Amino acid sequence: MKRVLAYLPTVLALALCIVLAPVLAVATGPVDVSEPVVVVAGPGVDLIQIIEKSGGAVIGLENAPLGALGYSDDPKFAENLRANGAWAVWDGRTIAELCGVKT
Repeated sequence: MKRVLAYLPTVLALALCIVLAPVLAVATGPVDVSEPVVVVAGPGVDLIQIIEKSGGAVIGLENAPLGALGYSDDPKFAENLRANGAWAVWDGRTIAELCGVKT
């Protein structure tokens, strides 16, 4: 049993890297605001209000707890979203591909 536990930190670190790699790729990648973007904000924040206040429109479901899909023709849409309270703005096409949706 002690021998198995000796490998536990290594296994956990490897699992963490495998899980975090796609998240970091999305979080640090460029955002194409000519396509829909995923807007992430904290619990209790009105994502619809953030998207509309930033000059965009909500696409699809409007009752997601932490994220919503938005679109705008404004080239500064991502900057406006962050200024209005969004935690993160991710490229919608990349998220769709990670979820298995072919665009």
